[in-house]
Parts: sequence; structure tokens; C-alpha cells
Amino acid sequence: MGSKKNKKINKIQNRRQVISNYDIVELQKKIALGKKLSVRDIFKIKSSNDSEIKRQFFKTTTIANEYFSYHSNKAIINVIQNTDFTGFDFHHDTLPLMKELEWFLLELLSFKDELNYYLVLKSEFEDSFFRKNCDFGEQILKEIKENIGFSLWEFENELLIKINKEKYNKSELIKEVNSLYQDDNGYSSFNTYLLSLIVNKISDESDPILYSQTMTKTIKRIPVPFKHVFSYFLLWESNPLSDEKEVSKLLAHSTMLSIVDRFNILVKLLLNSPEDIRKKIRDNFSSILSQFDDYKIKKFLSERYDLLDNLNRNDIDFIETQQQLSGKNYKNNSDLIGKVIKEYYLSYSTVDLLSRYVSSQNREEEIYKYLKIEYIPDFADIISYYVEIKNFSFSSDHISKLYYYTRKYSSFDLLNQFSLYLEALFTGVLDDRRIELYDKYTTLSCLKYTIDAIDAVKILNKNIDFKIYLDDIFSLKVNNINSVADVELGLSLLRNIKLDINSLNNFLQSIEDLQLPVWYLEEVKYFIFNYYLDSNDLQSAVTELSDAYFRMKNSIYIYPLKKMEELLDQEISSFDLSKIDVPIVAKLCNSSKLKYIFEDYLEENMIDYPSNMKMGTNDENKVRYVLESICTRELLSELTMILESEEQVTNERLSILSKLNESNVEGFDNKYAKEISELSQEILLKKLVRSVNRSKLTVDSEKIYQKNKDKLGKFFNDFIDTKEEILLEYFTNDQLNENNQFVFIGLKEYNPKMRALKHLFTKIVIKFLFDDDGLDSYLSTRIRHGTLQGQIRSAFSNNNLITEKISDTSNIYAPNEYIKKIVEPNYDKISSILNDFSESVDNEITRIKQELLQIKYEERGIDSGIFNLSESFDDIGNEVYDKVKVLNDQKQIYDKIVEYIWKKIDIKVLMLQNMIKSDITKIFIDKLTNLEHRLDKSGLELSIIRNNIASCKTDIQNSLEEIAGWFERSQISDDTVVYSEDLISVSKNIISKINSDFEKITFKLELNKDYKISSRELPFYIDILLILFNNAMKHSSVKSDDLVINASISEHEDGATIKFSNNYLSEKGDLIRKSIETLRQNLDKISSSDNIPMLTKEGGSGYHKLFKIIKYNFIKDPSFDFCLSKDKFEVIIRMEG
Repeated sequence: MGSKKNKKINKIQNRRQVISNYDIVELQKKIALGKKLSVRDIFKIKSSNDSEIKRQFFKTTTIANEYFSYHSNKAIINVIQNTDFTGFDFHHDTLPLMKELEWFLLELLSFKDELNYYLVLKSEFEDSFFRKNCDFGEQILKEIKENIGFSLWEFENELLIKINKEKYNKSELIKEVNSLYQDDNGYSSFNTYLLSLIVNKISDESDPILYSQTMTKTIKRIPVPFKHVFSYFLLWESNPLSDEKEVSKLLAHSTMLSIVDRFNILVKLLLNSPEDIRKKIRDNFSSILSQFDDYKIKKFLSERYDLLDNLNRNDIDFIETQQQLSGKNYKNNSDLIGKVIKEYYLSYSTVDLLSRYVSSQNREEEIYKYLKIEYIPDFADIISYYVEIKNFSFSSDHISKLYYYTRKYSSFDLLNQFSLYLEALFTGVLDDRRIELYDKYTTLSCLKYTIDAIDAVKILNKNIDFKIYLDDIFSLKVNNINSVADVELGLSLLRNIKLDINSLNNFLQSIEDLQLPVWYLEEVKYFIFNYYLDSNDLQSAVTELSDAYFRMKNSIYIYPLKKMEELLDQEISSFDLSKIDVPIVAKLCNSSKLKYIFEDYLEENMIDYPSNMKMGTNDENKVRYVLESICTRELLSELTMILESEEQVTNERLSILSKLNESNVEGFDNKYAKEISELSQEILLKKLVRSVNRSKLTVDSEKIYQKNKDKLGKFFNDFIDTKEEILLEYFTNDQLNENNQFVFIGLKEYNPKMRALKHLFTKIVIKFLFDDDGLDSYLSTRIRHGTLQGQIRSAFSNNNLITEKISDTSNIYAPNEYIKKIVEPNYDKISSILNDFSESVDNEITRIKQELLQIKYEERGIDSGIFNLSESFDDIGNEVYDKVKVLNDQKQIYDKIVEYIWKKIDIKVLMLQNMIKSDITKIFIDKLTNLEHRLDKSGLELSIIRNNIASCKTDIQNSLEEIAGWFERSQISDDTVVYSEDLISVSKNIISKINSDFEKITFKLELNKDYKISSRELPFYIDILLILFNNAMKHSSVKSDDLVINASISEHEDGATIKFSNNYLSEKGDLIRKSIETLRQNLDKISSSDNIPMLTKEGGSGYHKLFKIIKYNFIKDPSFDFCLSKDKFEVIIRMEG
């Protein structure tokens, strides 16, 4: 029965073989008839499950020639100028990775001889390139090109030679690329673009993260057939390729490349893929791979076994040298290090040997001088940066530079090893066997990956001219661990067996006795940390990690910080929160629970405030770290249980900084002093900004009294001189009945002194409210004129929800370009909605300014104003008369009346603040909600705009909250001196809040360093700059991005001069000239009159308000000079007297 079944299976297999052979024969016939192979023909063979037919495809000369002539015709590129990288055929469906890879390998196998020839020369080239007096391997590279043709690998190295030999810069390299293509072929621009990106890769020294972000954006714009190839050359290269579909696409699309570039892709795929993919490749394709004479592939194929099984004479020689250079007599081995430099191939193991030697010397400069004699500068730098990183003494610059070199020389095996090393270091992975696979030598480092230590030792003892005593290693006897080989084996054992803490400490001692480089010690410390972690002794593990940071700061990168973060976040009860190491490690691991951990630490140690932590302890460095790096303002602001206000947070941080500075044993520390200075400046800035904002609701009552006391003198005297008594007087009242009108005459009591007070009071109230220095003047200048509108509008414009009117006389608003880009081509569907919304916001702001924020008293003002005081003074008898009737001093009487007026205004202010925070806020929130509803009905996808609306609701509440804070009564005083630097900071701070486009504008404000003013004058200077700034914004017609504003304030003997200039749109020149002429006429009228009729009128340019500020607040004589050149408007304001 079994025999019949086997015969049936054989028949089916034979039939399949017949069909396969038939396909090959049919393809031969097709070619013989002069027909070309189609993509479909090839894909049929390529997707077959029969590996033998694929091999026959490439073994059949006529078919293979046809395939490589038309379908994979970039395999050998003789003339790059005639090569169209865009012209290649591929089937749109990619196959599973193993099928794509099989086809890819068979293609490469067709060029086995060429590739093996290339591999021999490649090793020679890479070694020669970095050595001085070897012409950068230029002749070797030329030989490769002459025999195998152009490749991106060859081109990239040509450019590197030009950089190192001929000192080409980036622009010269781009010029070199452009010179290759002088014709108008359609593919020329694509080829130029591809090659120019390679230029950018090797010459762009920017931060690796920035480079990656830039390239990622670039690659997103590249069409799919080319995206994967570009991504490989510019980004992936040495990174693990775990997505099999993406790798399949890369292999399928790589037919646009030369056979050399394809082979390089293969090698990096083999070494950088995850282990499961590597195993599949070894299981399926070892017979093909073994035919390539590449040491990396041979190591890849033997990776499943111990690399030490395949030691050759070169490896043995290298290990013996490694052993000799790592013993205690390393300082006397300069001849041996010379041998390493001159005789060994450059690889990671060679550099590691050099770095170990350099690290153990006290003559580093001398060693580097020696290296620079033998190697080109870049290579000497690479060793230098690597030594710093290996010794954990690196800076961000070392990392960035070495990353750059791994990108610049990514075609070199050596730099791929460095790339893997950096990746392992900064992902907390102690071992990465790929580094060994890339290496030209099998070294003692391979002991790290030893599975059977006994067999490994037998191999070494058999081949190497020294002995390792395995029993001593296992027992970690300090006296018998006397070489780096012993240490390497000991480290390998730690990866496979568990040792007690005493054995680990003994091992640590042996490394210290051998005086080996620091990384060996830190590696054993890492295993001690793991011992505690595995033993669930989390507190000891935390202490070990904390100690590692203070012993060798950068060593923490080898620790599993992510795992520690998870433990701290999830198992906080397992830690002793009274220990300082816990918050330190929480900080190092970026734990989300840092705030709670630190609060618990303070509570456990009964510390009221962080600034009370004691410095004079054994943990002083740790305390210093906590105060300096944990107790930042950000974290302190979260400690709301002990620090309730922003002011307390700032003061606590200042106390901490002062403590750090005082306890600094090295003396005055600039970094603390700098932050102290910045915080102190910030406190002053906030104080000054607060004083400016609060000065919006103010009255210079003292000044009003001084300039009006003579006019008011008669009324004061009448009141003082009038006797308090009760008198009778007649009063009349017209009465009307059904038929007749008659006059009613009666008697009433009155107090003549009270009547005199009312006359005086009315005069004072009118001055208090409507004088040049009265309440209405400040409301007009500091709130109604531009400031309020800018503050409210900025919330909407910052979220791109409103625009400006196209002109002052129009109700049409400019198109919203931000939203237009989102909804194109459907903008017309919602343009009217957006126009209505902008108009409704501006209408509400106008209502607030023109109706609500107005004053009413007697016959002056508007009834709807919040400051309608017509019926507010009914209790003047009890509140004022009883207090002043016995007074004879005019100023004392005046002060009591002013105090009473302020009391009534304060009531109105409280009403206004509540109205702003509730009713007005609700009005704007409702407008936003209505906008969202109307936009939803449009049927368009507007999720981004909805997010902006939600953000705007928060912003408008915050803006109105700040506006409500403006309405706090303040007194004008000269208590603080404001220096030029502070005046500039305050000005920019306030202007930026009121003008949403401030960041886009080029604004420069210059003052003399010794220029200073009083805090009383500060709000007026802000008023002046705001008015001039708003004028430039409004009347220049220049887009914010292009607007340039220059301002300066200079002091002279009689006063000061303000210069303010901005560019303008040339076609607005005639209109600006007319406006200047009108301004001159108005200012002439104002200056020739005692009153200022436009003082409280909003709108216009605001120059009448500037005149008022200078004339009546600064008590200076103002003059205005307007200058209009071809592209610049300038006003020069002089304040003299």
C-alpha cells in the first residue's frame, strides 16, 4: 500500500518537473523568435515554489542574458550618464521575503566571480583609505570601477576621497554631481537628485536626530518604487530590518542598482535582521551564500556555532597580541602597539585594542600624535571619540560626531560596527553579536557569546600561547585572574551562570588589581546590579544604579532604565522611600511618579521644604543632585501641598540655588549665579508687567489736584467758610389737575455747608473722571485704544479662526489662508461663515469698548457704561460730609473725597470683573460653539479646525481672565527704577500678548545701556510703543513675516527722543503721504489749544494720545517729524523741556 502511494507522489512530482522544464523551453523559444521576456513571464518563474526551475532560469545562458539585458540591466553600469535609474521593470506584487531573497541571491550568484573580485579589493580599499600615504585607496577604487562599473558605493567613496584629499566642501560636491548630467534626458534630474542626497548624507554634520527627521520628510515625498531604496541608503543602513514586507520591497526594487550595491544590501540584511529571519536564511540559502568570499557572510553562516571553532592563524596572532597588550606590562608595549597600527586590518577589534591601550596610558596626547602620523585626521578623531565613549566620559558632542562619522563612512564595515555599538549602548543592550560578525578578526570578545565555556577554554589553550585556568575562573580566585583573557571569560560566564555577591565583588577586585580600563569595572558593576534585580532586592538595585551615576555619570546608559521606570511606577511599595537614591533613580529613569516619590521622601525625612535638605552629609553629591536637577521650578510647582503660589515656587528655587552656591566647595559657580540672575530678573519683569497692567485703571489724583487747586479754591473756601446749620427755604412745584395748572409752594430744610460740599464734590468728580489725568483718559489710552481689541483678538487669531478686514471701510474680511489650505477646493462653502464669525467677534469687542467701558456722570458720557456714576453718590452725607465738615485743610478734604469716589468705582470694577468672567466670556464661548455648529453643517472634514476651536475656548477664557485683572485700582508712584534692559523686556512681553503676529515680525528696540526711567513713567512708555507698533501693523499693509520695525529711545540734556520706523507697501505711498499731512494739521490744532477734543475718542492713529502723554504726563513739549522715503516710514518724537 505504501509503495503505491509513493509511486503516485513520484508521478505528481515528475509532472511538475515536466511542466517546469516546459516553461524554461518555452522561454527559450520565445527569445529565439526575437521576442522579449515580459514581466509576467519572469514573475511566474520567480513566484514558483520550485527552487530548481529558478536555478535553471539563471543557468540557461540565453534566458539569463535576456533577463540581465532588459529586466535587471543595471547589474553592471559602465557609463553613469547613460543610465536611467528610473527605467526598470518590476512586478507590482512583491513576494514573501524568502522568495524575494532567493531570487535576489540567484541574481548575485550570476556575478559570483565579479563580486568575489570586488570583495578582495573592497577590504584593501577600506584599509588603505584611512592610512596616510596610501592615496586614500584611490587606485584600488579606480580598478573596481574599471572592472565592475559604476555603483553608488563606488560613487560615494569617490566623493569621500574628494573631501579628504582635495578638501571639497558640500557645494563643490553638488557641483561635481551636476556636472555629470548636461543633457535634457528625463531621468537626469532624478539621477542628480539621488546623488545629491548621498552628498548630503556624507557632508551634513547636523545632529543625528535632526538629520533623521529631515531625511524622513524627504523620503516621504519620493514615489513608492524608489522610496525603499532611498530609505536604505539614507536612513536604514545598519538598523534592524524587522518588517519582512518592507525588506521584500527593498529587494524587489533594488534591480535599479548595480550588482555591487545589491550585494552590500544583502550583507547588511544578513547581519541586521532579527534572529528568526537570520535562522531562516541560514536554513534555506547557506549553499548559495557560502560561494561568496566575504568574511562577514562566513561568520554569519557559522553564527549558530561558536566562532572560536573557526580560528585561523590571523585570529590567533591577534588574540596573542590582544593578550600581551592587556596585561600589567602594557605601558612597555609601544613596539607592539606599532605592530597593531601598521600590520593589522582596520576593524572594530583593532580600534578597541588601540582604545584600550590609549585608556591605560597617561600620555594620551603623545599616543594621538602617533596615531595621526599613521592615519588620516578623521580616523584619529574616530578613535578619540570612541575612547571617550568607551570610558563613559563622553559629551553630547562626542556622540553626535561619532554618529556623523558612522553616516559619513556608512559604506565601511568598520563604521557599521561603531553604529551598532552606539545603538547597543543607548538602548541598554550590553551585547550585540553583530559587532563581532562585522569584524575581520575573531577575538577574545567572542568569549561573551560562548555557550560551552569548557570547550572554549580547550580551544584557546590549544591554539594560543598562554593558558587559562578554568577552575580558577569559575571560583574567581583573584590571584589567578591575571589577564584580559581571564576577565573576558569571567564576563562570559556571568552571562550564563549565577554567582553570589561575594564572588562578584572578588571579580571586581581582580579587575581593579589588573588596572584594566574602566569599562570592565562598570560591566561587573552592571552584573552586580542584575544580581540584586534578579534577587528582587529592588532597593539595593536602586542604590547600585544611583552609585553608578555618581561614579561614572554616562555609565547609566548600559542599565535597563526603562525596566527601572516600570518598577518605580508599578511597585513603589517595594522601595524604601526614605532613601535619597529612590528619587534620584526616578529622575534618571524619567519616572512619571517622580513628584509623589519626592514628596514621600520629604515626608519620611520630616523635611518641610527642599531648601532645608542638609548638605554636610556623606551623600552631599546626591543631595546636590536632588536640589539642582530634581527641584526644578517645574517639579516645585507641582508640590502644591507645600508651595501654594507661583511666587512661593520661585522663592523656593532661589533659596535652593543660594544654598547650592554657598555650599559649592569650588567657590562661586556661574551656572547657579546665572539662574539666580535669571530668576531675579523674571521676578522683576513680572512685577513690572503687573504694575503696567494694573496701571490701566488709575487716576493721577495728585497731579489733578496740583494743577486744578486754584480753580477749585473758591469751592473749597465756600465749604470751609460756610457754617453748618439747618435753614428753611421755599421750594416750588408745578401741579396739574384735570382743568387747571397751579404752582405748589412749600418750605424745606437744608444745610448750606452740605450744599457747598455737593458743589465742590461735583467739580472734583468731573475732574477725577474727565481730566487729562482722569479715569476716562487712562481707560481710553490703555484699554479702549487697541489694547483691549488686541488682547481679545489674539486668542482667536492665534488659533487661526479670524482674519482682518480688507480695509477700514469694508465689512469684508480677508480669506483665511490657514483654513483654506485645509479645505481646498471647498473653501467657498464656509467662507461666509468665517466672515460672519470675524465680524461678530469685532462687533462684540466694539460694543465692549464703545458701550460698556464708558463713564457716565451728570450730562457727560453714555448711560450704558459700566461706570455710570450718576446715582452712585446718594450717601455722600454719611460717607463724606461727616468726615470732612470739621476739616479746614483743602488737601485733606480733597483726599477724603477721592477716597470716597474710589470706593464707588471699586464697586463698579467688581461688577465689571464678574461680567467679564461670566457674561462676556459666555458670549465669546457661545460664538465659538455657534461657529462649530455652522461648520459641521457644511459636511466637510474639519477635525483640525474643531481642535482649534476647542483650544480657542481655553485661550479666550484665559485672555478675559487677564483683562479682568487689568481692572484693579493702582496708585502711580516712583518707587522703582526701571533700566533699559527691563524696559525692553517688559515692552516686548506686553506687545507680544496683544499682537498675535508679534513673533513673525522683525522688531528691534534699542536703548542706551545707562538709560533709566521710574516705574511711574513705565506704563506711559508702554502706551507710546504700543500705539506706534499698532500703527505700523495697521497702516504699513506689509505682511507680518515681512514687516521690519526699528525703534530707539535716546536721552539728551533737555529730554529724550523716540525714533520709530517701519517698511511699507510701495503702492500705499500716496495714501501714507495724505495721512501724514492730516496728522500734521491735527497735531498743530492740538498743540495750539488748551483742551484735547480727541483725547477720549478711539480709532485713528493715536497720535493725539501720544501728544497728551508727553505734554501732560511727562510734562514735556512734544514735537513730531515724519519722514517718508522710498521704502521706509519714520517718525521722530522729541520730548523737551
